[in-house]
Amino acid sequence: MTEGTLSDSRLPRENITLPDGSVLRRRSLVPDAAFIDAVAADVEHLGKWLRWARHPPTREETERFRAEQDADWDAGRSFVYVLTPPDRLDAVIGGGAMFPNGGAGVLEIGYWVCSPATGRGLATRAAAALTEEGLRLPGIEAMEIHCDRANVRSAEIPPRLGYRLLRVEPDEPQTPAEAGQSMVWRRDGAGPRPTPQAP
Repeated sequence: MTEGTLSDSRLPRENITLPDGSVLRRRSLVPDAAFIDAVAADVEHLGKWLRWARHPPTREETERFRAEQDADWDAGRSFVYVLTPPDRLDAVIGGGAMFPNGGAGVLEIGYWVCSPATGRGLATRAAAALTEEGLRLPGIEAMEIHCDRANVRSAEIPPRLGYRLLRVEPDEPQTPAEAGQSMVWRRDGAGPRPTPQAP
């Protein structure tokens, strides 16, 4: 794997069904309006931890970001998903992504859930699915999760999935809620796969 891209043409699945029937779908498979509506309705919650969600996205911004994300997916650079409920594949209740973080053979994942869908273990299940999907890709030997130390709920997820804390490092805060200390978690590809336990 060359730094910043996957070395093989094999790409992750565009649809990953979670145990509860929710689906992680490639971002381009979901209408822009559904994404805009979900983020715009939940800016106060999402904007605490996601710098791109600190204001309602415009249609122009959304179209530009989707085009960039499509190009990155097709080139094997990064893979952005949105999370849809079991009964509405055109609605958005969260999302996630996998992307190289500069280390050879390592993918980092991120995840988010809209406030009406929190407390059901969706973030844990989404992170578990992304972890397994990433580890099955050619050349990927480990997965990482980085989260700000102040984001206690997010930091509870990696150990549930078999990640170990590597270090805590300074990181410039991107949102007002962040403490500026990034927790770096890693899970190697070898070894047994833990079953995610929802809170």
